[in-house]
Amino acid sequence: MNKRLLKVAVTTALTVAFAVPAFANPFSDVPAKHWAYDAVGKLAQDGVITGYEDGTFKGDKTISRYEMASMVASAMQKNLDNDQKEIVDQLSKEFAAELTEMGIKVEALDKKVDKMVKISGDARVRYGASDNFDNTDFRARVSFDGKINDDLKFNARMTSGNLSYDADFSDQSSVKLDTANVTFDALGLTNTIGRQDLMLGNGFLHDSAMTGFAAEAGNLKAYIGNLKDSTKIYGAEYGLKLGAATVTADYANYDDGTNNETDVYGANVGIKLTNSVTALGEFYNFDNGSIDADAAAYGLKFNKLGLTALYRDVEAGANSPFSNIHNDIQNLKNESNGYKGLEVRYDRAIAKNTTLNLKYQDFEDQDGFELDGGARTQAAINVKF
Repeated sequence: MNKRLLKVAVTTALTVAFAVPAFANPFSDVPAKHWAYDAVGKLAQDGVITGYEDGTFKGDKTISRYEMASMVASAMQKNLDNDQKEIVDQLSKEFAAELTEMGIKVEALDKKVDKMVKISGDARVRYGASDNFDNTDFRARVSFDGKINDDLKFNARMTSGNLSYDADFSDQSSVKLDTANVTFDALGLTNTIGRQDLMLGNGFLHDSAMTGFAAEAGNLKAYIGNLKDSTKIYGAEYGLKLGAATVTADYANYDDGTNNETDVYGANVGIKLTNSVTALGEFYNFDNGSIDADAAAYGLKFNKLGLTALYRDVEAGANSPFSNIHNDIQNLKNESNGYKGLEVRYDRAIAKNTTLNLKYQDFEDQDGFELDGGARTQAAINVKF
């Protein structure tokens, strides 16, 4: 009687818990010709599972996916030979969602998934325009992340690069390896060796990949390597939280191989004024012996609106060629006189894994003259998969 009451209670609880809209009905029947029937039948013949309360498995009786998952869960707890284990592994993958929703930890499956290579990616369509500039480009990237063993992970990313809509695709570079690195823990440090992304602060100072070595311990990160134009770089970044403020301090040294080393000191801060508004500030100084120039950006981010407004002030000689501004479709790499002015960004999720990014820049040079092309606008659709 107690077993019967318990069964009724559990069934009722599950019915209520899952009586919500979903992509698939969790109580849908497994088709009678589904391969799982034969698989479970073999396990029943071997005595691995007992099936229903009377100890039988009725292969001709239509059952729900949850009933089938319960049998699989029972089989997973048994000592299995290789053939039986192979069958159970296949069944656990088929009914993984049901097993998870039932609160059963599928340890064997978790281990398998943990060892599998994770494939993800993103694609972007971007449009940029100014008075004398109009262009659309595309980019697609695919990332592969996995574990070699418990202490060693790897990452690799393929990218198409920025393919201009107006250009002949055959004249542009083909798909290339964008990142390729391994990460391991040693001596209390998390270490990454190989081609890897390197972003300092919010990317105003540096947002460009390097080939080299980086080590992290807590909030401190140190790095050394080469950039794509053969410039050597080394430095460190330290982040900390002070009340409502998040602060990051940076040091970087660039060496272009012509005895022209540049020391860069930078900092950025975000101060949460309210749940909806964050004050932003970023500063860095370029000093190569002959040029000592500053760059600054400050403004507000309206978190719920997805709106950010910044005023940028970059002196001549402080226009970093590795800044994320140079990832824009119309970059400012050749603005040797520096620039200043307003930048407004809007970022909004418009669907699952899909975002809209809009940017408006109205810059002039340090002498007050409008930059070539005038105000710049950019729109991009980003999709992740």
